[in-house]
Amino acid sequence: MQLFIVDAFTDKPFTGNQAGVVVLEDGDEVSKQMMQSLAAELRYSETAFVRKSGPDGDSDFDLLYFTPVSEIELCGHATIASFSVLRRLGMVTVGHVYRAGTKAGIMEITIESDIIMMEQGEPQCGESLSTDEITRVAKLLGINAEEIGDERFALLPAPVTTGLWDLMIPVKKKAALFSIVPDLDGIKEYSRENEIVSFHVFTLDEDRALANCRDFAPLYGIPEESATGTANGALIYYLFDNGIAEAEKTYKIIQGETMNRTSEIHAKVSLKGNMYKASVGGMAKIIAEGKLLL
Repeated sequence: MQLFIVDAFTDKPFTGNQAGVVVLEDGDEVSKQMMQSLAAELRYSETAFVRKSGPDGDSDFDLLYFTPVSEIELCGHATIASFSVLRRLGMVTVGHVYRAGTKAGIMEITIESDIIMMEQGEPQCGESLSTDEITRVAKLLGINAEEIGDERFALLPAPVTTGLWDLMIPVKKKAALFSIVPDLDGIKEYSRENEIVSFHVFTLDEDRALANCRDFAPLYGIPEESATGTANGALIYYLFDNGIAEAEKTYKIIQGETMNRTSEIHAKVSLKGNMYKASVGGMAKIIAEGKLLL
C-alpha cells in the first residue's frame, strides 16, 4: 500500500490543507478499523483510501474518508489530494473526466493540467435561522449577533448541502471573521443537535477573492480546517441561490489565513441537465510518499 501526504488547495508546501492518501492495490485488504486507526495515527483532518473500481462498477475509483475520530461520507480536499496522487501515478490523464464513488454518491472529477475539479452532489438550501438561533450561533463564535449578515446583501445563516450539510454563516467584516474564538464544545453540541458537519463562517469583505472563510467541525474531531471542499461547494451554491454568484463563472475563495495555511479554492455553479450543481477544485502539492508496512 502506498501512502502519500498532500497539501491540497495550494501549490506551495506546508500551506493549504493536509490530507493523507492511501492507494490500495489489487489484493490489499484493509479493515475499516485499520483505516480508522491509521487516520487517528496521522492526525490530519481527513485521510482518504482510494482503490480502482472493478470493471462492473458504476465508478472508476472508490474512495473512503476518515477523520481522526470517525468515517465521513465525503471530503473535498482529500478528493483533490487523491486525484492529484492518481495523476502523479499515471492512473488518470489530463483532459479526462472520472467517476469517483463515495458514500455521498458518484462525483465527477475533471483532471486539468494544474487543478482538479470535483462536481458535488444535488444541492439543497435549508431554512434560514431565526433571530434567536442567530444570537445563539454568534455566542458560540464569540462575536456579536449584529456582526452576522452582510452590508450589501440580505444574507442570513442557513444550512446548505451539496453532499454534506454545513451551516453557512455570513459575517459583515473580515475583522470579525478573524476575531472569532469559537466555543468548540458548544459548536459540537449544536452540530449534533442539528445534524450538520460544520460552522462555515465567511465574509464577502475580501478584495482578493469572492469570499474569505473559516470552518469549524469539532463534532468530527476538526477544531478548524484550513480548506474545506464540500463546505465551499455549499457556499458557492448558497451565494448563487442568493443572487451573488453567477452560473458558469469560476470564483476564488480564501481559507486558512488565521491558521497560517492559506488555501485557494476554485468554485463555480454550472447547469448539469436540469439542475444547477456546484464544483470545487484547486491545486495540490504532494510533499511525501512511502509504503505502509501493515
